[in-house]
Amino acid sequence: MDVLVKRIQSPEAKRHKVEYDTKYESSPKRVKYREELNQERRKRGMYGDGSHRDISHTQGDKLTVEDEHDNRARHFKDKGTLRPVQKSCDCEHCTGMHAAIDLLEKKLCPAGKAAAKRKFKVYPSAYANGWAVQYCRGKFRGKKKGGKKK
Repeated sequence: MDVLVKRIQSPEAKRHKVEYDTKYESSPKRVKYREELNQERRKRGMYGDGSHRDISHTQGDKLTVEDEHDNRARHFKDKGTLRPVQKSCDCEHCTGMHAAIDLLEKKLCPAGKAAAKRKFKVYPSAYANGWAVQYCRGKFRGKKKGGKKK
């Protein structure tokens, strides 16, 4: 099972990373790289316009415009943020976390999904999903017994 896990770093590790990044980004090669990209952004009128577009280098050393998310996510595909979670720990925090993950992995029953689609105009919504979960748990099944009390 893979879940999104934040990487835990000690203060010493954080300090070391900031120190390393500062040294790396101040190297003449990186400064020239950023200058070239900023120069191209100014030339195209994109510098500081808030368009969420980046200038990036292609494999042939050409410059191209692309969405900032696509540009920045491409470089970390192999590293990823999904990592396997080990269930060997029995502490209170981990037990609760694993129970929550197991609950999230369960799918809605087909009848609950169908009932939510009939009841709500917009189905994939928070309200419709919450109602479908309650339906799957049996809260709304069958007709109410009895009637109005006199």
